[in-house]
Amino acid sequence: MKSIEREELNFILQKSDFDSLETLCKKIERERDIKQLQAPTQQTLLLPVKDPISGGEFYAGEVLVTTTIISLGSEKGWAMVQDDNPKRSYYIAICDACFGANLYKDEIEALAVGTKEEIESSEKEVNQRVNATRVSFDLM
Repeated sequence: MKSIEREELNFILQKSDFDSLETLCKKIERERDIKQLQAPTQQTLLLPVKDPISGGEFYAGEVLVTTTIISLGSEKGWAMVQDDNPKRSYYIAICDACFGANLYKDEIEALAVGTKEEIESSEKEVNQRVNATRVSFDLM
């Protein structure tokens, strides 16, 4: 099985199957003492964009995110997800703390690897469709 880095979890698990994520986290909640340090909170972030011509940066607008911080013993878990999604943010924070504490790591990794493979497959499919529209000009 491919290994997943803790830094990748937040991005990957945002795209995971919600029911699978919820089932895993409900199990963890039953078996472990989880404390919310920061309840799921909606915030806006400025979205930086790099200008390809000048190389400078500017802000294209704001993005709505939901952040959560929890503790699992001495390990803290953090999550930031796009949009107003408090449950997913909370569940990802639980996974982050467990991953850092080396608890339920195999189950979290299995969910993350499966999701990462689905993301890569989807991106490959999109790229194939885009490449199929390429036009080749025969210049004589």
